Amino acid sequence: MSSTKLGRTAACALAFPALALLGTMHAATARADSDFAIRSPGVVTGGLVSGDSVTINVTASSPGSIKRAKVMMNGNDVTSALQPDGNPGSMTGVVSGLAVGPNLFEVFTRHGHHGHRHNDAVAQLVVARATPPAMSCASLASLPLGDFPVQSSGGVGGTTITSATLVPATATLPEYCRVQGRLQDRVGVAGVLGTVSYRPEQPYATRFDVRLPTAWNGRYMFQGGGGTEGGNPNATGSSNNGTNGVSMLTNGYVVAAQNGGHLNSELPPTLAATATTPSILSQNMFFSDALAVRDWGYNSIDVTTRTTKFLIDAYYGREPDKSYFVGCSTSGRQGMAMTQLFPSYYDGVIAGDPFFIPPDISLSETWSLQQIAAISPPSAPDPVTGIIRPLYHLSIPPGDQQLFTTAILAACDAIDGLVDGVIEDMARCKFDPATFVFPSSGPYGSIAPGQPLQCTGEKTATCLTPGQVNATKKIAEGPRTSRGERIVTPDGTTLTGYPFDGGFMQPQGIPTRDIGTATQQPGNIGLGSGQLSLFWFTTPDTNYNPLTVNYDTDIPLVAASSPAINKSTDIRAFTRRGGKLIFYHGLSDSGPPWTYTHRYFHDVAKARGGLEDASKFMKMYLIPNMGHCGGNAATDRFDMLAPLVNWVENRIAPDTVIASGTNFFDTVGTLTGLPKARSRPLCPYPQTLRYTGPEGGDIALAENYTCREWPPRGRDRDDDDDDDD
Repeated sequence: MSSTKLGRTAACALAFPALALLGTMHAATARADSDFAIRSPGVVTGGLVSGDSVTINVTASSPGSIKRAKVMMNGNDVTSALQPDGNPGSMTGVVSGLAVGPNLFEVFTRHGHHGHRHNDAVAQLVVARATPPAMSCASLASLPLGDFPVQSSGGVGGTTITSATLVPATATLPEYCRVQGRLQDRVGVAGVLGTVSYRPEQPYATRFDVRLPTAWNGRYMFQGGGGTEGGNPNATGSSNNGTNGVSMLTNGYVVAAQNGGHLNSELPPTLAATATTPSILSQNMFFSDALAVRDWGYNSIDVTTRTTKFLIDAYYGREPDKSYFVGCSTSGRQGMAMTQLFPSYYDGVIAGDPFFIPPDISLSETWSLQQIAAISPPSAPDPVTGIIRPLYHLSIPPGDQQLFTTAILAACDAIDGLVDGVIEDMARCKFDPATFVFPSSGPYGSIAPGQPLQCTGEKTATCLTPGQVNATKKIAEGPRTSRGERIVTPDGTTLTGYPFDGGFMQPQGIPTRDIGTATQQPGNIGLGSGQLSLFWFTTPDTNYNPLTVNYDTDIPLVAASSPAINKSTDIRAFTRRGGKLIFYHGLSDSGPPWTYTHRYFHDVAKARGGLEDASKFMKMYLIPNMGHCGGNAATDRFDMLAPLVNWVENRIAPDTVIASGTNFFDTVGTLTGLPKARSRPLCPYPQTLRYTGPEGGDIALAENYTCREWPPRGRDRDDDDDDDD
């Protein structure tokens, strides 16, 4: 197969039909006759129907098998409502008598059984009939405050409902009741003691936004935030990499969001750097209040969840049937906290790019920033303070960033069977920028034919200096002592770096966090590194310059525990009640390294009998090129909630997840006219993607790709040392 020919395709329009409710039982737990599927055409997974009837379709592997099918709804035989529909092994019909709320359809086979237990079912499907409100929206504002689950105690306030408003339907959203309020109002401290930033009477509260649709599907979705949070919560019900940008209000979910226990607009302003102290950003000023850090860690999620479920019960007259958590970054971590600390709160959790071991992630981020600072020219002294700063954006300018990207693609782009600007299987990519030599032929043969990436003489447009190359290698390797030894932090984590990937030097890879632009400082100055000595030292030190971390001597300063460290691998209480957990992580994330998520996944799997056993409750998707929660030339738009709901409610374990992206390269080497918008499957770990379409086929179509296991069977991934190097 010619990878060059495969690259010469035209862009095509992408269509994403709604995912139909599908109830085929997963093969890992299926009975011998589990070749049946049940679906409701036209009803999306996690959706609802408004009336008392629904169209049901049951299929089997053969006409003979379909004759043995018996269909039950809520324990009642409804097989007679279905008739052969002209397709081999298929019958369809309208089933009436749906109860308000969840309705369980089960398919059994006729083998002479005298009874049908739940585990006799060879396929099942939950169909939700809309639940209407049991009271007016406005009346939620006057519920007795003494009935709410969050009550005042010891100077900390209880529950305050500030508004309950019925929002009319629009062209894109249904009618819903919006409830806003505050939880646990209190006064604490903020800022740096002894400076103008210090506030001994700083107001704190968890602000929440809950939206309850008039036609409810019986489900609740928590919508997570990111960073230090601190904004006014906005429960839109949508995220690009959780629900593919679709508001779950349209499917009938109750949606809730919160602010992490503080408002950034109320925190002290940024404290400017001096000749001896670093700048402290306003958004980090709550570091000095232990309860505020706990709120951000997990408490705001706890109190918001309990309050939301109380409001649901009051408004609809019953509790939610199922609850789901959708988060990325900070809320990816908070989702993990729910599985570890509050295992009964959620039935399914999506944890994207999770910031779950902040001290260790901050050390990895700081190490990377230090490597860039080391090769950055200095600024002129500040005319007021005299401070000299690294000019990070001149360390590896955009042209050199693109050269690095071109080099790694030239080395490994074709490994997956397709030259398209994406390396789908980095595990098989052996790329060393210090020794790489550009090819003299093929799609990348015209860049710098036969020349090494690392300059052997003066810097040119087609080579990187030894300093630049060394910096990238150290970033990929991760923190080491001066003797080159791996580092274990006080919480027991071995520090890792940011392994090379096709998006390593794309804008939302290393550049966004560690290099910045002429007008934008690297993100890690305020977040990763800027938080290290404030939040993640046992004793916060506001005078400590995180850009001078000594990895030989300073590691003991780092805290071993924090409300925001959520690394426990004991999630048995969550999984024993049927809880399911889906991770995803961008392989070019320059915030939380994907290697930490990968290690956690393996640690949980090893504790539960290996990857095969763990796959019954946990999945992971590693996304090539994708930066932190999105970005780069990547398939960074996808719906993880529908597969999660299908898994929890219909016993269908997720497999491939179709994703899309609109920022792909239209030119790769000598190949031009490539589609910028593409769709392809995300593969459940440890599978990787291969192009299996026709030669010269459309690389924008997901149907032309197949997920395959790597390494082949016979090599046990559970036995790797998980160094992630």
